[in-house]
Amino acid sequence: MLDKPCLTYKNIKMTTNKHWIKSIAQTVRYWISNALTYKTATYGNIKMTANKQVDTQKTMLNEGTAYWMARIAQSVYQRKEKDGDKTFPDEAGILETLKSEDDGFLDVKGFSKKSAQGCVIEHQDYLCFGFRGTDEIADWLDNFAVSRESALFGEFHSGFWHSTEDLFGDMMKRYRAIRASAPTDEEGNRLRRPLFITGHSLGGAMATITAAHFVYHDLPFMAAYTFGQPRAMTYDTARIFNSWTSNRFYRFHNNNDLVPRVPGRIMGYSHVGQLIYIKSDGELHNDAGFWLRFLDAIEGAVEEAGKKGIDGIKDHGMDKYVAAVETWNKQF
Repeated sequence: MLDKPCLTYKNIKMTTNKHWIKSIAQTVRYWISNALTYKTATYGNIKMTANKQVDTQKTMLNEGTAYWMARIAQSVYQRKEKDGDKTFPDEAGILETLKSEDDGFLDVKGFSKKSAQGCVIEHQDYLCFGFRGTDEIADWLDNFAVSRESALFGEFHSGFWHSTEDLFGDMMKRYRAIRASAPTDEEGNRLRRPLFITGHSLGGAMATITAAHFVYHDLPFMAAYTFGQPRAMTYDTARIFNSWTSNRFYRFHNNNDLVPRVPGRIMGYSHVGQLIYIKSDGELHNDAGFWLRFLDAIEGAVEEAGKKGIDGIKDHGMDKYVAAVETWNKQF
């Protein structure tokens, strides 16, 4: 028996069968995967070292670094009311969460202004800027402000720019204070720890603009890892950004997650960095071709047909990203 719903094409009524659609998607994917092998090499075929440790010496993609950036991006969602602000990051709670897995974490300093929240996180081996996303994804997608802000070396999404600016100054003060208090070696040189930048959703866009600040002002950062982030800058601006952040900016996109698809390319916006695409089965690809992403989205949508919830929203959850990166680490 064929499954509903029905489609109409040129006045011809057709009834779709989800198993038939899925079968076609799988067949075509297999053909494309073999035809475009160079675009679909998974990280399971790349020799790496892990053990869930942040690599503080190299900017290249590292599964241990990816795991901890994902955990930080997840942990900064913890909140505790402070001075009437119910969205303020729960500094003690975040630190406790992170230390439960790695006692090298030393301190968490939270920041909150308007709809933007973030933390400067101190580890004995590195520092991290972690930016929080929004809890109201459905409403957020319906209310995208797409005006542009001319700043730094190009044009940025106005809403994301101003959210970043709400926190950037205060977070930089904290960052500079930590660096200024770093111990010195025998020659008097400061032993400064490398900086990583991370964020999920809106927080990913804020992490991107923060990285733009750093490269524009020629300030050092080791690498940035974002999860489910929207497009944050125009195409021409993205080209400049990519030329300055080569091999140190990694953008994770989970299956049918809708947020990375906005604002649309038709509006002049572009993604940045190296795409790490997470398939519906949790497998990670470092350069998934357009058709592979399209077919994977079909399968994901078919699997969710008739189930409660929207696949594109569910796939946006930070827990999905953490699970995928954790599975990746277990392969080593």
